[in-house]
Amino acid sequence: MVDYSTNTLVMNHQNVIYQVNRDDLKELITQVVQDAVKGLQGYDVKTADDGGSDLLTREQVCEYLNVTAATLHNWNKRGYLESIHVGRLVRYRRADVEALARTNNKQ
Repeated sequence: MVDYSTNTLVMNHQNVIYQVNRDDLKELITQVVQDAVKGLQGYDVKTADDGGSDLLTREQVCEYLNVTAATLHNWNKRGYLESIHVGRLVRYRRADVEALARTNNKQ
């Protein structure tokens, strides 16, 4: 039996088209934004350049790991180091970067 549930289709990267009215779309967007904000609670996004934040900029990560922006981009695409997107801002969790550095130093 084939599973045609929305979650299964989306998780399998299938195209799903819905027709929604304006109010439903507004509610969906509101929920997505609220979920994103909950996921970032405890992180200081605005002060990522101060050196004490839980989140680091691309430039800070490249400098810390001594890699190029292209390498960082490739790692992100391959899931080696996950980024967080806040609007147009891209940040990396300090703990993830430090764990990656420790792993690389052991090898």
